[in-house]
Amino acid sequence: MHLPRGRVTDALVAFAVFAAVMVIAVLGSQIAAIQYGFIPQDFLGGGWDGDPVRAWLSPLASAFIARDVLSAAFNIVLLLITGRYVEKALRPAGLLIVVVVGIYASALARLLLTPGSVLPGAGLDPAVFALIGAYFMLYGLPAALPIGAGQSRAVRIAMLAGIWFAIQAVFMVISQSFEMSLTFVEPIGALVAGMAIAQPLLKWQYRRA
Repeated sequence: MHLPRGRVTDALVAFAVFAAVMVIAVLGSQIAAIQYGFIPQDFLGGGWDGDPVRAWLSPLASAFIARDVLSAAFNIVLLLITGRYVEKALRPAGLLIVVVVGIYASALARLLLTPGSVLPGAGLDPAVFALIGAYFMLYGLPAALPIGAGQSRAVRIAMLAGIWFAIQAVFMVISQSFEMSLTFVEPIGALVAGMAIAQPLLKWQYRRA
């Protein structure tokens, strides 16, 4: 696969790899997530008041706390692929905006929809899903995914997300470990954010050119 060049994407990937190694080897994923990850109940219970720096930066910290080696590797590969294409279209500043907005949008979605969740966020899922949403809005869905042919990009992405949601739900029911906040709310919040800001950022780049 020939990917566009993307220096900021490569820097994010390098930092994600470094953070994953440090978290897994030094602190341990579970301990790091509990200490530094974003937890809705903790945030709403006054965490933002007692330790505001940690609380407001916890969504960013969560993104670079690897849950495990397999998920970290998968997310880093997706970050590399989608990030380079989004960076090509939106330039480095646009890429960083998509990543940061996606991360905080996922945290906001968890606060609004699952405020009682005590599970800490961990992993690059919010950043990756925001980039996927932006990528699909910028480039369209691949031809190999003939979902909602003839519909708008937003509708087709929503249909694809619905299929993904249904598959995830089936696996949760089978494993008898249904969890809403991290499994569904977090990635969907980031996906919607990436979709929403992709075209405005593209227009902004054209105005600056």
